[in-house]
Amino acid sequence: MLISCESRPSSLKPSRIFEFGWQCVFGAIVCYLFGIAHTLANSSKEIYDNWIHSPYIIDGAFFAVIGLPFISNNLCAILGGIYIDQKNYELANTFTSALYHCWTFYTCMLGTLLLYAGLRLIRLLRTHFINNPGVTKVDIKKFSLGALKVKIIVVAASTCIMIFAIIVILYASYRHEITLYKPYNLAIGIVVTFNAIVGTGVVLFAIILNPKVATLTGLVTSTTDGNDYSTHTGGGLSESRTSRWLNSKTEGSTIATPSTTFNIEASLKTPIQLPPTLDLKSIIDVESGRETAESSQHPEQNIELLGQSQNCIEEERIQYNAMISSIRAPPRTTPPH
Repeated sequence: MLISCESRPSSLKPSRIFEFGWQCVFGAIVCYLFGIAHTLANSSKEIYDNWIHSPYIIDGAFFAVIGLPFISNNLCAILGGIYIDQKNYELANTFTSALYHCWTFYTCMLGTLLLYAGLRLIRLLRTHFINNPGVTKVDIKKFSLGALKVKIIVVAASTCIMIFAIIVILYASYRHEITLYKPYNLAIGIVVTFNAIVGTGVVLFAIILNPKVATLTGLVTSTTDGNDYSTHTGGGLSESRTSRWLNSKTEGSTIATPSTTFNIEASLKTPIQLPPTLDLKSIIDVESGRETAESSQHPEQNIELLGQSQNCIEEERIQYNAMISSIRAPPRTTPPH
């Protein structure tokens, strides 16, 4: 509307307006990417040490990625429009080609960086999640769904950016042929029109994704009792890996205290028989005075079992405090001016 109502038609204003929309989209994706990086820097000391190292690196990369396209691309667009108005078509064509090549470089860089950061984020979170003590199947189900949502968003955004980069480099190399040949022009116009729409729809679907929707769409599978949960995309932890890991955590383990060490699976030769797994229900039953069938036959063992359960609770409390301390991000120190 601004172009049609202009009293003196000029190529300078259309060139600037054409760049403005995609620069806003580009900036929004960059803000999303570096927002994730800052969140990781503030939430996990392990990820902070292994990946980010310094918040100044994030800030510097953010300003470089979001600032350079506004400087170089707007400069090429403005100069191209000026030279078109001056009838200097050779220089106008040069700056227009430079504009397309700049967009190709920036979009390829952003798409690659977003895909790399997303996949590395999932791998780091998986490693950090598995190494934490006290993880249950419910926690792993939540992590699997969250990792699936991150993967959908990252893949959709990266694909959308890469498609735009391909179209831009085609325009930079074969702009004259594409403009004159109507089928090519129409095909590229359709792709440009629906590329962002489809990508935005996939991202919105990932945001509203929940376990019920994921099961209905076939992205995850779940049994009728809700105990089995797995993903087809590989974004989370499969149930077989989860089961093996949880079994390795619970079977055949020992509970160590400063004074002695108790084996959960007590041998038949020992006079005191303990349950195969000292779970939370057993501890509550013992502390509340409810006796099981085995403990009712050996009432002299109740005091011993109660002491061992209290030691187990104390060990769990120590492990929890250690886990909370390990995931806190290190304090940021500002160098003296």
